[in-house]
Amino acid sequence: MDTADLFKGIAVVIDDEIGKTNANINKLIEQIKKQNIPYLAYTELPDASIIDNFEGISFLLLDWKLQAGILDDFITQGVTAPDTLGQSGADENITFLKKLRERCFIPVFIFTNENKENVIRALKDNDLYQEGKPNYIFVERKNDLTGSAKLFKKIDKWIRETPSIYVLAAWEKEYRSSKTKLFYDFYNVSPSWPNILWKSFVEDGVNMSLELGELITRNLYTRMNPFLFDEKILKKRRRGVPPPAKNEVRKVLEGERFIKAEGLHKDSIATGDIFKMPGGKFLLNIRPDCDCIPTRNTANGETDDVKLYLLQGSKITIANEKKAFRKKYGNFEEVDNQSIIFSIIDERTYDFRYKDLIIKNWSEIKDQRIGRLLPPYITRIQQRYALYLQRQGLPRTPEIAVLGS
Repeated sequence: MDTADLFKGIAVVIDDEIGKTNANINKLIEQIKKQNIPYLAYTELPDASIIDNFEGISFLLLDWKLQAGILDDFITQGVTAPDTLGQSGADENITFLKKLRERCFIPVFIFTNENKENVIRALKDNDLYQEGKPNYIFVERKNDLTGSAKLFKKIDKWIRETPSIYVLAAWEKEYRSSKTKLFYDFYNVSPSWPNILWKSFVEDGVNMSLELGELITRNLYTRMNPFLFDEKILKKRRRGVPPPAKNEVRKVLEGERFIKAEGLHKDSIATGDIFKMPGGKFLLNIRPDCDCIPTRNTANGETDDVKLYLLQGSKITIANEKKAFRKKYGNFEEVDNQSIIFSIIDERTYDFRYKDLIIKNWSEIKDQRIGRLLPPYITRIQQRYALYLQRQGLPRTPEIAVLGS
C-alpha cells in the first residue's frame, strides 16, 4: 500500500514556528511537498468559520504547543512562564479538535516536544482517544518525524494499525474518482440535467430533494470500481489490542442495518420505518416505497394521510435469542409467520409477526418513529411476508409416524 497514493487532497499544518529558521516543522513540510501534496499553513488555531471549510481536507498536522513564540519572550526577559499558559494552549487544542470532529472524520497527527503520554492523557480525559484501541489521532514527538521521509513512514505504519482510517482513505480515493466521472457524464449529456430530473420528480409527486439525492447515490455507486481492500490490514491481529467485546460487535451490526430517527428526514416515509408504541410494542412498515409517496397514496396528496402497513414486533429475551440462534448457519430459526432481526435497537433482537397487519395513517404514529431498518433486512421481511400471504396449508403429520416406536 502506498500511503501517499491514499492521501490525495489538501493537508492542513498548524504550527507557530512555520517559516522560522531551523524549525522542525519546516522539515515536515518539506516531506509533504516531496509527496506533491498541497497544504494550508496556519501559525495559530483557525476559528470556527474556517473549520467549517475543512471537510474536504486529507489530513491535519497540529503542533500541541502553539505558544513557542510567547515562551521565547518570557525566556528573553528572564521570566518563568506561568503554568496556566501551557494549560490554556492545551485547552484550546482540545476545543479545536472537538469542533473538527463535528465537521469531518480525518486522520489527525499531533506532534510535540513534550512527553507523548501527557498529550495522550489530555486527549483521553476529553474522550478524544481510546485506550488499547486504534485511534484516528496519532501522537508523536516532533524530533522523531524530521528525518528523510520519516513522517510518511510513521503514517504508513499507523494506517496499517488503524483499519478505520485505512478503509476511509481507500474508499475516499475511489469515491472522488467516481464522483468526478458521474458529474462530467451528466454534464456532457446536458448541463441542465438537474432541472430535467427535478421536473420529472415534481410531475411524479415525490419528495424531489430525496429522489434527486438517491438518484445521484445510485449512479455514483454504479461508477465505483470494485474495491480491493488490503486483506492483511483488515485481518491483522494487533498487539495489545484485545478482540472486540460482545457489545461492541452488536453495536457495529446495529449501525450496519438500522438508522436512528435523528438521521432521517422528518417527511421521509419508507418501508422499514419502525415505531415504538406504548406498552413495549413495535410496529414495522412494510408498505413499498412507491406507495408511501403522498400523491400516490392519498386523494389529497397530504403526507399525514399516507397509510402504512405495519407488522407488530417485540423484543426477544437474551435466553430466547440464544435458543433460536443456529450457530452452523449464523442465523435464527424462524417459523413461517415471523422474522427475527438481530441487534437493531439498543443492541437488542426483535421478533416481528405476520398474522395481524395493522393499517395506520402517518399522522397517527410519526412522532413514535425511532428509526429505519435497511436493506437487505427489510427486503427479506417483505419477501417472507409475501410468501406468507400465499402459503398453502398442509395436513398435520401424525406424531406417532415420526416419534412412535
